[in-house]
Amino acid sequence: MKYYKKQVVLLFGVIAFVVYVSIYFFPGVNKDQTIKVMDQVHEDAVQIYVLDNDHLLLPLTKKIPPAISLEDKIRLVIDNMCEGKVKEPFSAVFAKDSKLEHIEIDHNKVKLHFNEAFATYKLENELQVVEALTWSMTQWKEISQVEVYVKQSKLEHMPKGKLPLHQPLTRAIGINHFESSVSSLHNSDTITVFYMKEIDHEMYFIPKSKRMQARKDDMEAVVKEVLKDVSTSSKLSSALYNEQITIDDLPRKEKDTLIVNMNEALLDSDRSAKQQAYQSLVLSLAENFDVNKVMVYVDDQVVSLHGSNEEVLQVSALKYNEIPF
Repeated sequence: MKYYKKQVVLLFGVIAFVVYVSIYFFPGVNKDQTIKVMDQVHEDAVQIYVLDNDHLLLPLTKKIPPAISLEDKIRLVIDNMCEGKVKEPFSAVFAKDSKLEHIEIDHNKVKLHFNEAFATYKLENELQVVEALTWSMTQWKEISQVEVYVKQSKLEHMPKGKLPLHQPLTRAIGINHFESSVSSLHNSDTITVFYMKEIDHEMYFIPKSKRMQARKDDMEAVVKEVLKDVSTSSKLSSALYNEQITIDDLPRKEKDTLIVNMNEALLDSDRSAKQQAYQSLVLSLAENFDVNKVMVYVDDQVVSLHGSNEEVLQVSALKYNEIPF
């Protein structure tokens, strides 16, 4: 009898070891594992903007060593957006030998002085060069405006396609073009919505600007626009639309916090927020409203990816599309 007990114990031990090895070395692949998780990361990081195969700009987040000056961060970002520094499946917006010769920062404006190689970008990338420069430089609270110089001369238009540069450049120029049209421009505004796209079996958040038939100070209209589906001609997807998520009450600001109330479609069975939909919502709201914090409610409870009643999200700490440096 003792012999059989030893055999049973040994058998269970072998099974347990095999299960452990299987999990450790061959983890199961599920949908969540392929998602680029957005999180509140308090380590230093920068965003670089690259092009995908459909000519869309997307931001990639890279962690950097702490205590780097703002000027060094700017140089690091520009350098990592040049040809030869961007890895497949993405491509660079700037020519290989583009260099920053001088940086001036004053009153929330940065003046970028490039060498002559800056003008050797690909003509088809001209708009993306302008958008990438503007959005990458304005990722820091110290900078909201951008001016571009080549060999000490301020550019009034881009060198190749003569795209006008309405100086100074701000995020009001949008990103990834306007796909939707409106009947009248005088009573419409531009907003930016974060959609999803699968690239090489990984999910990425991609910002896309579009016009809406309302003003940005109409908070309810902005939130409803964020919840709409993306254009049928787009290769992006809207997790918010696909999950049939709607707004339950008027959004409001309390000091530096935006508060929104959503329906139960935002929740998973364990009452935590659905990952892609929640992240798209928070990123879009943070981009379109001048707030430092976002609180999302469902049934009078604050929700997050981890459950209910957690602290509000700090907008400045949000990181997404993270990749190794």
